[in-house]
Formats: sequence, structure tokens, C-alpha cells
Amino acid sequence: MMDLFFKPKSVAVIGASGTPGKLGYVIVKNIADSDFAGKVYPVNPKSDEILGYKVYRSVTDIPGDVDLAVTVLPTPKLTVATVEACAEKGVKAIIVESAGFAEMGGEGKVFQQQITDIAKKNGIRVMGPNCSGIVSRDIVTSIYPITKKVPRGNVVLIGQSGLLAAGMASDIVENESLNIGKVCSIGNKCDVNENDLLEYFGGEDDVEVISMYLETITDGRNLTRIAKRVAAKKPVVFLSGGRTEAGAQAAMSHTGSIASNAKIVEAAVKQTGMIMADDFAELKDFAKVFSTQPLPKGNRIAVITLAGSVGVVVSDLCAKYGLELPKLTSETTEKLKDMFDAPVGNPVDLYFSVTKQGFTKTLETTFPDAFKDPNIDAAVVILAGFEYTREAVQKKIIQKIVREVGKPVVVCMIVGYNKYKNVIMDELGKDLPVFPSLISGVKALSKLCEYGIRRQKLSA
Repeated sequence: MMDLFFKPKSVAVIGASGTPGKLGYVIVKNIADSDFAGKVYPVNPKSDEILGYKVYRSVTDIPGDVDLAVTVLPTPKLTVATVEACAEKGVKAIIVESAGFAEMGGEGKVFQQQITDIAKKNGIRVMGPNCSGIVSRDIVTSIYPITKKVPRGNVVLIGQSGLLAAGMASDIVENESLNIGKVCSIGNKCDVNENDLLEYFGGEDDVEVISMYLETITDGRNLTRIAKRVAAKKPVVFLSGGRTEAGAQAAMSHTGSIASNAKIVEAAVKQTGMIMADDFAELKDFAKVFSTQPLPKGNRIAVITLAGSVGVVVSDLCAKYGLELPKLTSETTEKLKDMFDAPVGNPVDLYFSVTKQGFTKTLETTFPDAFKDPNIDAAVVILAGFEYTREAVQKKIIQKIVREVGKPVVVCMIVGYNKYKNVIMDELGKDLPVFPSLISGVKALSKLCEYGIRRQKLSA
């Protein structure tokens, strides 16, 4: 039944509005601006037409079938009554985007339980309440305006936070910072939960990376079972909120969830093969690496830099995160010896070569041989945001080499002027994972290598 949320043939927006800026207006406009080709039924007893769509007084007045209903109503009591009306209409999937339920405690919990009871009695699946719906190329029910077409990407983001999921979706789509395909906000999880979605997306061929932010785990044993199976086929990046006492208290007031024990969650993640993220930046960073780079065969890294000091720091970081910096083979060092004023090592310090022939030429003649070395599984390339870097970025030199060699790479931006650094990050970041710090790039690459090694063992 999950298809009804992501591939409906008809959708009713209950609480639709003709007033720009109101949530009911934003949702209808988002649907209209997506590639949704089905029937759209705004529901509002005080309107006749919204954005060219005929408006109905109640969901029961709609003449055709309704696959999906999206509710954005001002009170929990109205929402419960609307879920009853949806049951009468025969609707089988509902997204409740209104707040004021279990996260508020007291009467809010009672209203949420009423929704759950009605849904269970009538065979309805409910997403939410207190969520922001779905963002995809085919349908957008988000409460945030999505101003660009959502790409048909290979990454899915599942978030228990409504505004965060909506905000991240808007950021990702607008800035083209991740090859996103779908963003799904599940809020209080009165019915549809992470296990339903993980199993669903695990079986979707166009989904290659799954990222999840959860404040509680609905059924840990079931999650472990599903995640172990899914993570054996595709990476699952996992961020758990509420791992401390302070975080648990915040989770209770945010989504009405009792946060899961941190040690149990971390043990389960290791057992399943999911990739643990520590914050929202990592949730996106790790997804970026997994969605754009091939899996390495091992953890042997080449570091390409113009500054010896940077090479020293990256070497320390690689050791910290379980990456090795092997020596290059004698065949490689022989090929490269004329480009350096000292024996070639790893990190590969390009400074001398750059002074002789410039940055672009050095990348073209030095980086490929070091990257192809049979002792190397992946590379960290360090760039600075100065004018001399622009030519190589504009000519897509790094992308071309990565494509030809077929090994993964991460790029770390360090010092530079914003007028160059920001442009380089944006341009290069559309094709490759580019990080604003050494530690973020090295850590992301370590997760890719860790998962690649695990997959190698599973297939052996």
C-alpha cells in the first residue's frame, strides 16, 4: 500500500486554501508544480476554485475515487472527523500534516489514538501526524514551497522531523546539493513507520541510497531484520536523535516519542551494516558519497595535496578513521619521478610539479598515475579556493580522471577566497562529493570504504 503515498492516481487536499502563503495553498501549488498527472481535489467548504481546480465542500462530495488524502487542518478534532470522512469515502492512504497530537501530550494523545483506531478499523495507512509529507518529482505535498523540479535521483531521505525534512528537501532541491529522489517526513508515526518505508524503498530499483533520521525506533527487532537485508544490497545511512537524556526529553516534546537507548541503537546499527551518522550534515554528506561514487575494494587511500602540512593532517585523520596510506608501487614512482624534486611518497605533494607546469597540467599528468596505482583503492584530493584552481574545475579535469579510473574520490576544500572557493564547491559539487573541511571528507570516505569492504565479504 506504500505505492498509494508515492504513486497515487488521485489526491485530495483537505484544508486547501486559495490564500498564498497558507499551508493549504502551498500544498496545492506544490502538487500542481510537480509532475503529478492524476486528479487533484482541493477540499474547503468556503471556496469554489483554487489554482484552477474545482473545490469540494467535503471529501465525501468528490465524485471520483481518492487514492491519497492530505490533511492540513487547524485542530485535532477537525482532523479526526476528516479521517472518519475519508474512511466513509474509501480512501486508503492519508498524510496528516497538522500538529497538536501526541507531541503535545494529554488530549493530543487521545486524538492521535482515535486516528489510529479509525485507520486500523478501515484498512487505512496513515503517515504522521505532525509531519510535512512527501517531496518527489511525481508528487510534492510538503508545507515548504519547492521552487524547482525535484530531480529523479537515487537517494531517499526519511525524517521523523517535519520542518527539518521539509527544510532539507527545499535546500537540497534548490541548491542541487544531493541527487535526491524522494524526501518523506513521518512525524509522530501513529501508523506508517521507518520499517514500512525501509522495506518499501529497499525493493525499489531506482533507490540506491536510503538516509534516515529517527527520534525513536518503533520495533527494534523488526528494524534489525529489515535493515540487515536492505543494507546488504544498498547503503542505509542512519542518524538517531535522542541518544542523551537531554535529547530524549527534546524528542518527547517534539514528536511525542520515547527515545531509544543509545547503546542498543548503536549495537543494532553495527549488526545490520547500516552507516551511522552523527549529525544532519553527515546524513547528507554520507548520502552524497554513496550516491556518486563506486564502492572501493579496500581502505587504501592516496592523498593528493599542494601543501605538505595538509598531507600530515590528512594522514592523521586517515589513521583515526581506519584508512591506510600505502606506498605507491615502484612502477608508479618511476613514472612520476621527473615531476618531483624528491622521491614520490603518499601523500602526493604536487607543489614542485605545479611550479614547473601549472596546476591543470599537473593534475592531468600526475594525479591519474597515482590514482591508478594498484596499491590504491580511493583518493582524497585537496583543493584551495584560488584563481589557479578554476581552470581545472571549469575543464572538469578531476571528473574526467575519476570517470576513467573508476575508483572513488572525495574532494576537500581548504583555504581560499570565497569568490573562488564557493563557486568551485558549487560547480564541482554537482558531480563529486566536495567537503568544506578535511575531517568531513575523510570521515565520509571511511564510511564508503567500510561499507565496500563489508559488501566484498558478503559476496565472497
